[in-house]
Amino acid sequence: MESKRLLKIPSQIRLKTEFFEGFGTQELIRTIICGVIASVIAYIIYLIFKQALISTLIVIGTIVMSVIFFTKSRNNFSMSDSIRNILKFQTMQRKYKYVGGDFYNKKVVK
Repeated sequence: MESKRLLKIPSQIRLKTEFFEGFGTQELIRTIICGVIASVIAYIIYLIFKQALISTLIVIGTIVMSVIFFTKSRNNFSMSDSIRNILKFQTMQRKYKYVGGDFYNKKVVK
């Protein structure tokens, strides 16, 4: 007879490398992409208005907001995951056609 052993895995063990809790390499890549896009937009704004301070604040603000946006919480969901789930739920089918009656005389009820 085989004896079963209970194996306890500590909750602090991470499967991926994380820089701080909830922010790993995948989130860093997304943040870098957002930073590059924000830098291009800020450069265009700089060429138009000639204000370096506004352009710098746009880039720094975008990077900070993307870190907040992509950092996963303890339940393994980030703000972007939550918004994606909300949009997915909003676009799901909600109306189902009911077919009533017997086998030969079917009626579609809306």
